[in-house]
Amino acid sequence: MNTSDCGFENERGWFRLRAAAIILEEGCVLLAQNVKDLYYYSIGGAVRLHESAEEAVLREVYEETGLHYEIDRLCFIHENFFEDVAGKPFHEVAFYFLMKPRGDLKLMGHDVSMYGDAEHAVWVPLPQLPHLYAFPTFFRERLGRLPAGAEVITTRETAAERRDLLALQPRNTAFRATDDLGDGVIRLRCAWRMERNQAINHVPVYRFDILLEEGGASAGLCELRLGNEQQLTWAGNIGYEIFEPFRGRRLAARACQLLFHLARAHGLPWVTITCETGNLASIRTAELAGAVYERTADIPEGHPMYAAGKRAVRVYKKALG
Repeated sequence: MNTSDCGFENERGWFRLRAAAIILEEGCVLLAQNVKDLYYYSIGGAVRLHESAEEAVLREVYEETGLHYEIDRLCFIHENFFEDVAGKPFHEVAFYFLMKPRGDLKLMGHDVSMYGDAEHAVWVPLPQLPHLYAFPTFFRERLGRLPAGAEVITTRETAAERRDLLALQPRNTAFRATDDLGDGVIRLRCAWRMERNQAINHVPVYRFDILLEEGGASAGLCELRLGNEQQLTWAGNIGYEIFEPFRGRRLAARACQLLFHLARAHGLPWVTITCETGNLASIRTAELAGAVYERTADIPEGHPMYAAGKRAVRVYKKALG
């Protein structure tokens, strides 16, 4: 705990005054996750001495997202009594502010948790939230019906109840730190991470900006989708787009090769790249990246890609052993 934070710890337990954000965009809530603990928690942190709760939440949101969100209103005052899994008692009072939506999922920042671990923000689809190991637990029911004014919520959770919640932990995606994805020519900057949405069979996704190392220009976009071959038969694990001024420089193939490292870190035995049958540039990218043609897959009529006018894709596979 920072010495300027409004909180203290003694032999009886631990207390903290906290300010946190409710950030909703495109049917998702933005939560935080660190590289050590798999549970999700709200964007926010300790209020500092002589700092208002409003000032604290604006500071914390900027530190964790790299963006300047505006406050809409105070929604909840949460007095939370809980024990960690070891039975240590905690007492926290948190102000939860609803932030005005920006209409964009893109994020720019990363932060360090109160225990010194690198953390990152993840968009969690609201239908998926009840199935995840996430705090505060009242988010599960209340984010779909926010109060018009501030509402006081008091919760008491025992160590045993927290251990029961721990059973949900395997459903949380263990997103990785991505600061080292570069090859000297390009680097991948994570624009956002999104948790799975089982309600519509969407898998967890990383979205990256492809930046040139020299000059830092944004040259395109790429994605890594963490699913199996059946789920991603037509979309593939990897998608990419290079902006017009930067095409012809093999940047997409470089991006794919960097994503192979991240996919391997997630334990994927292979990844697939799919290309429209007539897209020669995309086919060439898959080949340059080291993927091998496996088959052509017809897109079924009910698939969103079919509605977009696509009828078949060539499936390329890259083993990651």
